[in-house]
Amino acid sequence: MLEEEILDFSRRLECLPQFCVLTAPERDLLMQNSAKLLVGKGQILFQQGDLCSGLHILLSGQMKLAFASPQGQEKVLRIIRPGESFCTAMLFTKQPYAFFSQAVRNSLLLHLNKQAMHEIMASNPLFMQNIMQGLADDYQQLVIDFESVRLHSAAERIVRYLLREMEASHASSGVINLDVAKGLIASQLNLTQEHFSRILNELHRFGLIILDGRRIEIPQVDALQAYIPATA
Repeated sequence: MLEEEILDFSRRLECLPQFCVLTAPERDLLMQNSAKLLVGKGQILFQQGDLCSGLHILLSGQMKLAFASPQGQEKVLRIIRPGESFCTAMLFTKQPYAFFSQAVRNSLLLHLNKQAMHEIMASNPLFMQNIMQGLADDYQQLVIDFESVRLHSAAERIVRYLLREMEASHASSGVINLDVAKGLIASQLNLTQEHFSRILNELHRFGLIILDGRRIEIPQVDALQAYIPATA
């Protein structure tokens, strides 16, 4: 990378919660062992069976992590948004990826070398703590998602997703602008796109949400929340 790019990426890294405890020399070490990756829409970043060489941080665009069955069916595990790192757990194992990563949009990523990450974690306990906290958060969300598929109805999964998106986007006005294709959201919730759209339309008919393309307005959050036990 050019010196100007290294400086720019180093500043971006400093703004991310997991990396804010790094010293300037530690950031320099990471940047010296990093790579800028431009991944075009539809392009595969890594395949199932590939070995992990480091941590990925999405700077712009959108990526997905997914399984692919031998029949060609796809199950989306997670949608990655700018500012998020992914595949943290793979830093601590020699096992290959059990899923693949593909760009949903043209994306810019920063790849941090696995060995350099290990060196800094070994000498900086606070950084190791941040990385392990992120790993624990990912595991907790995985458990929640698994429980949701097993125990919650399709409608409840969608309602919970909408409420979570509203909270994550700090949409105090009750308006959510879906930045992910409905088909990807449906796969993440273990639904077909048709089933997902049908339930959204039902919620719209009941007056619990107002649909306008990818814009979803929640007139009364309490009313939508109350819909959850009714579908359990």
